[in-house]
Amino acid sequence: MFSLPFELPGFTVTQVEAGEKTVIIGATAQQTTAICPRCQQPSQSIHSYYHRAPQDLPVSGKTVRLVLRVRRFRCQNPTCSQRTFAERRPEVLASHAQRTERLTSTLVHFAGGESSEPAAPRLSHLGIIVSPDTLLRLARQTTEPPLVVPKALGVDDFAFRRGRSYGTLLVDLKSHRPVDVLPDRSADTLARWLRAHPGVEYLSRDRSPEYARGASEGAPTAQQIADRWHILKNLREVLERLLGRVHARLKEHYDAMAGPIRARSKRGRTKNEHLASQVARVRREARYEEVVRLYQQGTPILRIADDLHMSRTTVRKFVAAGAFPERAALLRSKSILDPYVPYLKHRLDEGPTNASQLWRDLREQGFSGGYKVVSRWVQAQGWQLRKGRFSQASKMPEDHREITTGENTPPGGQKHQVQAPSQQKTPLREPLESPGHLVWLLLRDPAHLSEAEQQMLSFMRQEQAVDLAYVLAQQFIQLMREHRAEELDAWLSTCVSSKVPDLGTFATGLQKEVSAIRAAVMLPYSNGPVEGHVNRLKLIKRTMYNRGNFDLLRRRVLYSESSSVP
Repeated sequence: MFSLPFELPGFTVTQVEAGEKTVIIGATAQQTTAICPRCQQPSQSIHSYYHRAPQDLPVSGKTVRLVLRVRRFRCQNPTCSQRTFAERRPEVLASHAQRTERLTSTLVHFAGGESSEPAAPRLSHLGIIVSPDTLLRLARQTTEPPLVVPKALGVDDFAFRRGRSYGTLLVDLKSHRPVDVLPDRSADTLARWLRAHPGVEYLSRDRSPEYARGASEGAPTAQQIADRWHILKNLREVLERLLGRVHARLKEHYDAMAGPIRARSKRGRTKNEHLASQVARVRREARYEEVVRLYQQGTPILRIADDLHMSRTTVRKFVAAGAFPERAALLRSKSILDPYVPYLKHRLDEGPTNASQLWRDLREQGFSGGYKVVSRWVQAQGWQLRKGRFSQASKMPEDHREITTGENTPPGGQKHQVQAPSQQKTPLREPLESPGHLVWLLLRDPAHLSEAEQQMLSFMRQEQAVDLAYVLAQQFIQLMREHRAEELDAWLSTCVSSKVPDLGTFATGLQKEVSAIRAAVMLPYSNGPVEGHVNRLKLIKRTMYNRGNFDLLRRRVLYSESSSVP
């Protein structure tokens, strides 16, 4: 007899053999009687013996194979059509199964929570031999958790194929668990689901008219809630269109201000790259003129977007711009080198030094970047690196700095030296940012703006339309943040009567669903949990390697730890 650290009910262990990768456990059934599966009569008449060799949970990374000696019994009921039957232990092993029940339960969790292709190799390292097809089959056989109609429901769409086909994800906003997945994002499908599952009292959604109509038809008594993030996103888009229309005038005033503007350091471009940039600009300008021409002829924006195969957002920007929107220069983003800049400047002021030594010194101070980050910064400060084993950096004269642009770079790649005035000591100003960057100055809390950002905001507010839009935008943000729903109607009326057409159109759209907007201000529900599950759904979809259809995707999204194989 042998004792095992786990149970094997109904069997007596008679043998244990441990190999290099496999453990074989022999056991014999203990019961003296068995129940006929057809007539349910007990029998003690043994017909024969045979062996079953299922796989069990691994031990210390080794595959465990059970060798079970079981019996066949004769049915002693003369009226039963079942002559012989095998004894069964369903708590250990299902009929005709090649795995124990506990191993199958473990595999179900892997099949439901992970993709079968990467899961199978990982399981083999643990001592479980299983194929991806088996995991895929188990995932399709998992039972769905019972559907409990939530009191607060969140609705959002996701893409099966971006721009072509979409589905709908439903999430319980209280338990943050997915409720169901619908095969499309139409109003009829959502309304049909809501009618089949009554009981929803609050429904959070984005500002899609399809979801609004589906919620109204399927659950007319439910309170619809417009998602706050989408409302503020629409406000940002409105302000960005406004800035895009006045950006050319702002840039003209900004360039006329005293003080030079800092030139953007660019890598030297070849003649072909510069020519390709010019061709792209001409093509974009031609498309802009075509959009304006069609819009002036009365063609709707959506029709223009479909005919020219453009995004409706781009068409709206072109229509609202008033002039061809030039590409704005991108500003330098934050760098991991910024905290060490004072130290680097101090070292350069002391005299010539080596970029490699500077990088090693920074590494001792905790800098995690590479050598190239430091060397590029040194070159940007006007120091020219000389190649060689004992290379040092020498300060370049102020009047012989290399200013590299696309226009003065010849095809051979050689750079011309442009004389820069060494007597210029006026601080340089940053170029005017694009509307997409400037719009955040209108939305952020003024108390969190830096001195330079506050100066830029004051400059922008010299435009009357921008100043009025800024005041109304800050009022709306505070209204949303402090849940002052009683002020919503007055704010909407102010926007409609204002002389800013963009805000007037935005407020008119909010008035059409003012009940959902007011609920968004007052109630705590939002589409945040739904967006999180949409990201999870995208991860599941991308790890399925195109081996699953909508049914499998739905089962994996709705999978929970309580799921099992029937």
